[in-house]
Amino acid sequence: MDKYFVCLANSFKRGGRCVAGIEVIPEKNGKWIIARNQDGSPHWIRPIASTQYGEIPNHIAFNIKLLHVVKLIDVKACPKHAHSENLHYSQLEVYQLFYPSELAILNQFVDTTHQSVFGNRGKAISVEMLLGLSYSLMLIHVKNANAYIDESREKSKNRMRFSYFGTEYDFPITDPIFLDEFRKQPERFVNIPDVFLTLSLGLEFEGWHHKLVAGVILHNGSFSSQTVKQEEQSQELQPDWFDEYELELERLLDQKTEIEGKINELRKKLLTKMENCGIDRVQSHQFSVRYTPAKTVMQFDSRAFRTENENLYSYYCRPKQREASITVKRIMDNNT
Repeated sequence: MDKYFVCLANSFKRGGRCVAGIEVIPEKNGKWIIARNQDGSPHWIRPIASTQYGEIPNHIAFNIKLLHVVKLIDVKACPKHAHSENLHYSQLEVYQLFYPSELAILNQFVDTTHQSVFGNRGKAISVEMLLGLSYSLMLIHVKNANAYIDESREKSKNRMRFSYFGTEYDFPITDPIFLDEFRKQPERFVNIPDVFLTLSLGLEFEGWHHKLVAGVILHNGSFSSQTVKQEEQSQELQPDWFDEYELELERLLDQKTEIEGKINELRKKLLTKMENCGIDRVQSHQFSVRYTPAKTVMQFDSRAFRTENENLYSYYCRPKQREASITVKRIMDNNT
């Protein structure tokens, strides 16, 4: 069986993307009918790939814009608790067709069944509470939403504040195209007068599923449609021969991340064991492990020194020939 859906979310998800939308049924006259559940609410679809977390690989998701019509070939339902929208597929095709973004049409996708976001008023739901839910995606229409940067933690986060049925919510934003626009002009989104938000439940993290803003669509159209030209220009920079290297880089970096995580866990265990035993060195045929207690050290801030002492910094700088190199940066966000 094949299915079609209008993409309403293409957000970061642990090294790839979470793509989701509302099912539509094509008619012979070229029009589309919105598929609905028994209670009349729009029927959501979340394609799940054969990857570690079900994420859609970046090189596939890159071509999917918000409000694109997407076709899934040979689908099979694979619901998991509240993530009832999950579907496995054998092939994914992107139609170069944008669904109309008029207000009246977008309002047909809006959730009119639930007056709270995923069963409570908090920022997350527990694993136990997840078992009592039957959905993990919803589109809402709100006024006066505010995007902002939360710098109260070690790593700053981009978040969205909004009011829904009288309750104030505050969730992380995982829509990459909106985030790109927000970083360029944050003041533009201090008070968004009219916006559609796709809300999603993230993967389990330490016993909780956090609520996320997975898609942002303005009243006059999606951010994706506004920035298609920019992304197409970026895509032109990717030659055909890079595809195989991208897949290999993705595989190796995933392995590197997993191995580094295991090594760090082992280092913590060794540190704790040596502290408990009161020893500062362990020697074997292959390894020498030295324990260094915590201490305060002086660290030179070269950037601040250069800013405050430009002439002195320049005087002591010497030219140095560097070999050609490349910088590889993985475009991802681990929020979801």
